[in-house]
This record gives sequence, structure tokens and C-alpha cells, in this order.
Amino acid sequence: MTSNLSFQSVQTKSTLSDELRSAIRDNILFFIQDQEPEDEGISALYERLSQEDKADGESNSIANQKRILERYCRDHGITAFRHYDEDDGYSGTNFNRPGFQRMLADIKAGKIKRVIVKDMSRLGRDYLQVGMYTDIVFPEFGVHFVAVNDGVDSTRGDNEFTAIRNVFNEMYARDTSKKIRATWQSKGKSGEHLTTIPPYGYMKDPEDKKKWIVDEEAAAIVQKIFSLCVDGLGPTQIAKWLRKNQVLNPTAYCHTKGLPASNKPTADPYKWTNETVSRILSRMDYLGHTVNFKTKKQSYKSKKKLWNDPTDWMIFENTQPPIIEESVFLIVQNIRKSRRRPTKMGDMGMFSGLLYCAECGGKMYQCRATHFTEEQKYFICSTYRKDRTLCTTHSIRNVILHEIVLRNLREAIQYVNEHEAAFVQDAADSSMRDQSADLTRKRETLSKADLRISELDTIISHLYEDNVTGKLTDERFIKLSHDYEHEQRNLKNMAEVLRQDLKQQDKQQTDVKAFVSVVKKYTDMKELDATILREFIDHIEVSHADRKSKTREITIVYNFIGAFDFSRAIEEAHHSNQKQQETA
Repeated sequence: MTSNLSFQSVQTKSTLSDELRSAIRDNILFFIQDQEPEDEGISALYERLSQEDKADGESNSIANQKRILERYCRDHGITAFRHYDEDDGYSGTNFNRPGFQRMLADIKAGKIKRVIVKDMSRLGRDYLQVGMYTDIVFPEFGVHFVAVNDGVDSTRGDNEFTAIRNVFNEMYARDTSKKIRATWQSKGKSGEHLTTIPPYGYMKDPEDKKKWIVDEEAAAIVQKIFSLCVDGLGPTQIAKWLRKNQVLNPTAYCHTKGLPASNKPTADPYKWTNETVSRILSRMDYLGHTVNFKTKKQSYKSKKKLWNDPTDWMIFENTQPPIIEESVFLIVQNIRKSRRRPTKMGDMGMFSGLLYCAECGGKMYQCRATHFTEEQKYFICSTYRKDRTLCTTHSIRNVILHEIVLRNLREAIQYVNEHEAAFVQDAADSSMRDQSADLTRKRETLSKADLRISELDTIISHLYEDNVTGKLTDERFIKLSHDYEHEQRNLKNMAEVLRQDLKQQDKQQTDVKAFVSVVKKYTDMKELDATILREFIDHIEVSHADRKSKTREITIVYNFIGAFDFSRAIEEAHHSNQKQQETA
């Protein structure tokens, strides 16, 4: 018996009574209805609840949505249904949700013939996306769509107001996003941690969830990572070291300790990535500071994070115990800024990444060959190497550089240990003089730029008036206004850069004490290595050698104090001691 059986054929082939004929018809209809679930496929009951919707209480809970949808199925004789309820805590503005994507895959596979939701907002709060699924995707795959509380049923074709309802749902999401952002801004500006999960090395204080305390076991690994970086290892090499020594990665560690984690456990709990190591090496949180507003989102619909300019970050100092000393952190940042890369022969010179040309500012590259002896290896200006017309030909041999730097560092250690008080005062005064001169020059340049920008506003205004009154032709007006506007645009860009520089320099201070603390670690320096170099030196500037005198100027710019002439300081101290002895 098939569903297209005709009652007319039963009547013509039989002289059955009306009662028997009615019974046969009822049996046929029952058979057809009984087969319907197999023919119609599965009904998908989709539930979703965002973090914001939880504030509405039980009415929007996943459990309540399930009750409503199951009751609808019972009332309409639907027995073959499946729940898609994984999207607890997912925003309706983003359709990349596990439950929704699983349901969508089943729809495209032909397994689902009906989608039922509590209301349109459960499907989503982006009216364009919701409209695409309900008006295009679902009909294309023959899916019957029902929103129970909104009275939407795609088979009736009477959903003229559905689009308007979708717009209102999106407006609700937009308004909720603004409120959340305002709350977020208020928390961030008050110095509260904006991240719900503390970084690796910290945990929440059991007595005050808003505070972080040091997780000693993880903090020891963080300190080791910084130590390995100071020793000259890059993020990839550090990651390999951690894996080789069977150190649990942050995600695996958190799951093992029962701490909250932002990711699921990895297949290999000892696998570290260079990205993870790089993030740890750059986090200011390890100094004991709270850093808010490092990232932003382009839109409330987007989950992609964009990095804010560091000048826009809000830093609240000493909000938790530090894990890394500031001097070590700054050294690591200098190392990361001037990354050393292996040569084609697979090694890295200790000076790689530290040398710069004093004439053009370009980096100096290490040059060596298999037949070179140690005395023949040298550094050369990268600019000259690429284009000989852009800089002069000059280089410096490794052995000479090694001798000069070692002598300077020994002089620095000697002078600081013997004349610490004088050094602290002299270094601070020297830095302030240099900084003051630079700030004065930049402020004068900025003042002139602002004045010229104002003058150009007046000139452009007069040009417009002259054009309107006929004193200036359209062609001439276009030419002059274009030139003046181009000049003004360039000046505004330059002025903005200068303002940012001034803002940054006002924050910077010479940390002479940090340099002294580094010196105290090396009272007797016998040899150089990459670790020592990067603890002491920010970079080295090498000038072109004078052919007549065969001399060159080499400027060592130290961490924390900048360029400082220790040879001169020692000589002055020596003369001062001689005068005191003569006077005595």
C-alpha cells in the first residue's frame, strides 16, 4: 500500500458499506502518518544561551528552551528529533558556534528536514546572517523552520514581520555590547584585571578572586624561560628545551592542577610552541603590573582581536607580586628587539644583532667563510653591502670589537664599584642633558609645525574666497589648494609622530640603579659571552675609519643609562684623586 492510493479506486472495485469504507480510509491515513517521521527526516531542536542572556534568568536557560521545544514536538506529533544544545555561552552575533555548525553540517548532509527554535533571537542576532539562513539556506535544502514563541512557520508563508524582528534582535545585541563595553572600560580604568584567567605563573587568590598570587611551580618555569633567553636562546630553541626536559605546557599544567584554562588539553602535554614562549617573554604582568586595553575589537560582531598602540595601554604598577626583575625583563626586550639569526653555517656570533652603522643607522652583518680564521671574521654595513652609493665602505673585525668591548666593560665595572655614588649622579645628569636637548628640539619643531598648519588653514580659506569672488580661476584654485592641503597633511602627520615621541620620552627615565645591579653580578669579568653582552649593552654604533689617522669611533650604548664614557670618567676620577693628594 502506498501513500498515493486513491479512495475512488476502492469505491469502484467494491460494494463495501460506508462504515467499512470509512474504516479502510482511516487505516490508510494512519499508515501514512505512521510512516511520516521516516520520510520527513529528523527535526533539529536548536538551543543557544549567551552570557548576556543569562541575566534574564531561567526563562532563557538551555533547560527551559528544551522543555518548550519538546512540548511543541509532542503537540504536533513529532517524535524523531535531536537536540543541538552545545552553544551555552555563545553570542548570537557570531555563527561560528559548535552546536549551530554541527546542525548546519547535518542539514547539508540531508539528515534534517525541520529546525525548531524557541524564538528568532536563539538562532542569532545578526539580521543579515539570520535572513540568509531562513530565506536562502534552509529553503535550498528543503528545511521547514519554526520559531515557537514568535509564531514563525516557514510553511505558512506569512512571516512578513520576521525581518523587522531580526533587526530588533540585532539592535538588542548592539545595545548589550555597548553596556558591556562601558562596564569593561570602567573596570579597566580602575585597575582591575580584565582577563578572567591569570597568565601562566599566577593564580587567583582564594581569599580575593580579584587579586593574583604567584604560582611558585609555574613561576619557576617562567623565570627559566627568561634566563634561557638571556643566555642567547630564541623562542623556538627555548620551546625545544622545554619539551626535551618534559616541562608541561601552560594548558596541560592548568588541567593537571585543576586551574582554569582557555584551551582544551593538547595531544602532547610537553609540546611548547614558539608563539607561547614569545607571549611569555613579552608580558609586562610578570613585573607585577596590570596592563589593560592591550587589544580591541573592530566590531561587536567580530571575535578578532586587534593590538592597540602601546601608548594607549593603561598600566597599573605593583598590583601583584613580581616574578621577573625589571632589569632582566628590559634586557630580554632588547634581545627580542635585536633578534640574532644563525648564519648560513648554522652558528650565531655573540655580537649579531647588536651592531649598527653610525653613518646610515643600518645594521651590520656578520661575514665569515669556511676558510676564514677567527681573526678574519668581520662585520660590514648592510646598507653599503646592498648599495655602495648609499653608505661608505667600512667594517670591523670580530677580534678587535671583542677587545674594545671587553675593555670598556671592565672599565665600567671598575668605575661603578669604586665610585658608585659619583657614577649614579653623573649618569643621571648626562642622560637628562641629552634627553632635555632632544626634547627641546622636538618641541620647537612641533611648535613650528602647528604654527604652519594654522597659517595654511587661513591661506586655504582665502583661496576659497578668491575663487568664489572670481579673483582666482578654478584651475588655479585646484592647483594651489591641492599643494597647500598636501603640505598641511604632511605637517599634521609629522606633528602627530612628534607628539607621540614626546609623550613616550616624558615617561622614560634613566634607571641607573638597574645598571648598578647588573654590574654587581660581574665584579671580576674575565671573558665575554652573549649573556653578558645583552645584560650590559643595548647596541653598538661603529663609524667609518679615518684613512689618515686609521682610527674609528665606536659608541657603546648601555642598557638603562645610554652612552657613557667610562674611560673619561676614570681619567677624571684619577685626576681628582691626584689633586686631593697634592692638596693634602
